[in-house]
Amino acid sequence: MESDRLILSLSGLITIITIIALGNPTITGYVPTVTHSQNLDIEVTQSQRFTLTGPSGNLNLSSLSISGQTYGAGPVRIYLTDGETRLLVYTNLRKTQSPMKHITGLAVSDLLFEPNTSLEERIDIPDGYMAQAGNFDTACMETCLLDARLQNKPQLYLDILIDSATLHLTEITFTTE
Repeated sequence: MESDRLILSLSGLITIITIIALGNPTITGYVPTVTHSQNLDIEVTQSQRFTLTGPSGNLNLSSLSISGQTYGAGPVRIYLTDGETRLLVYTNLRKTQSPMKHITGLAVSDLLFEPNTSLEERIDIPDGYMAQAGNFDTACMETCLLDARLQNKPQLYLDILIDSATLHLTEITFTTE
C-alpha cells in the first residue's frame, strides 16, 4: 500500500518535471515603464510619413497607440516603421459583417512629431471589407507591445496611408523603459 503511494507520488513528480523541462517556461520580471500621452491636432488628407524623434538620443519605446477620427468612406492605415520593419497601429477597414468596432490597448517625455515626405503607396479595400468612419481610441493593433526590432532607434516613422478620406489625429500615447 505504501509502495503504491510512493510510486504514484514519484510518477506525479516526474510528470511535472518533464512538463516544465519540455515546455520551455519563461521567467518574467519587473521592467519599469513610464506612460506618456501627448495631445495632437493634426489633419491628414493624403498619404504621408511623419518622423518621430525623442528629445534626447534613442527612442526607448515599448508601446505606442494613437487616437483620433476618420471621416469619409476611404481606407486609412497607420503604420509604425523604422524603414524596414512595419507594424500596423490602426486601420479603419472592417469585415462587412464584423461586430468588432475597434481594438484598444495599453499604450514617455514628448515625442517630436514632424511631417516628412508624401507617400505614393495606395491602399485598396479588399473584398468583404468596408472602410468605417468614426472615432478610434488608443488603437495599437501590432504596437501594444513593441519587440526589440523597433526599440532603441534614433527615430521612427509613422506612415499614414489614406485614400478618399480625412484623418484627424488627437492623441498619441506611448510607454518607454
